[in-house]
Amino acid sequence: MVSASTPSPPGPVRTPFWTAPGAFAETVAASAGSTAQEALDQVVPQQMGISTGRITEPHEVADLVAFLASPRAGNITGAEFVIDGGQIKTT
Repeated sequence: MVSASTPSPPGPVRTPFWTAPGAFAETVAASAGSTAQEALDQVVPQQMGISTGRITEPHEVADLVAFLASPRAGNITGAEFVIDGGQIKTT
């Protein structure tokens, strides 16, 4: 029997959820005593243990989707791709 797992969502992505006025970056910044920009660039990656030291850019998610939808990925099946900058530690 094969069981399907729920795909992992991407880690933090620099979208309006994080960047809009009053959005999550400002909440993090308020608790960290920093600006929203500093929260996005330093506090969030550090607090969330993101190995690359930065949050994901939207185009990086789009690039992965475009690749997986292209003929170049035609033989990839049953794979899970984690795009979180190393937040989830894998081996």
